[in-house]
Amino acid sequence: MSYVVRHWRGELSLPIAFWVNFVALNLLLLALRPGVEHVLLSMSLDDDPRFMARMALLHVGFVYGVIYPWQIVGVWRSAGRWLAGRNRRVWPLASRAVLVLSLVGTTLTAVGASAVYRDIGTIAFGPDRYADYSLQRVGDGSLLHLEGYLGYRVARDVRRALASGPEVQAIILDSPGGWIASGRALARVIGEHRLDTYSFEGCHSACATAFISGRNRFLADEARLGFHQYAVPFGGLEPYSDMWLEQQRDLQHFRSQGVNPSFLGRLFQAEHGDAWYPSQRELLAARVISGVVRSEKVLFGVDPVKGQP
Repeated sequence: MSYVVRHWRGELSLPIAFWVNFVALNLLLLALRPGVEHVLLSMSLDDDPRFMARMALLHVGFVYGVIYPWQIVGVWRSAGRWLAGRNRRVWPLASRAVLVLSLVGTTLTAVGASAVYRDIGTIAFGPDRYADYSLQRVGDGSLLHLEGYLGYRVARDVRRALASGPEVQAIILDSPGGWIASGRALARVIGEHRLDTYSFEGCHSACATAFISGRNRFLADEARLGFHQYAVPFGGLEPYSDMWLEQQRDLQHFRSQGVNPSFLGRLFQAEHGDAWYPSQRELLAARVISGVVRSEKVLFGVDPVKGQP
């Protein structure tokens, strides 16, 4: 800490303050930046995006709100001491000129990246656009029924529901989709608990990633699965996201669940604004689903056609 304080006060020599604490440290941070961004963005697609967005903002705030001012002030003060105590003025004036240029460049970079910071801030502290969902036990209590979008907290809520009450054997997924991260997190919960998956009304987009994780997978007569290409939900983050790579990761997950390779070739062909709804016959042939069921039979043990158990 004494070293940090001495730099802040300008007590270090100008060569140390400028070349080590400013130039070398900035080069190190610059070299580490792509790796940090990659880790944060990839983790945001696997875990709670809000947490990772807050970590990203904390990282940026620490670098530009703590380290960078410490560098600037220390070098500026060290240059002032050099000016007062030596006859040569070239190096202290040159170092201060570099600081000014650095401040201008950093400001322009921050302005250019404002869309990125705005979107990260929206993820970190804004409302969850997919928070509208419900979760309840149905039938004899051994079934969970998830209806609505896949919001940030959906996997956590499902895990909490599984830990309370009677043992759950299966989960019913009726969802138009939601966050990629939420679909993957829910898929992990389903896989860990070896749940069967059902859909009575349809399971689309990110929901299909969770559905395919079921030990056995069933659709009701009227239900469909919908697939389309992934898209970055915030435009400012597009340069930092590779949706093709994310699709390949989930293709591998579908493949590990025994889905026919020829079916996988069509999984992400539909544009994001559109969707591909394969027939139940296609889904059965591709081993995406294990069978077709009647929802009344699953929920109440009653066959609506025969009118009896």
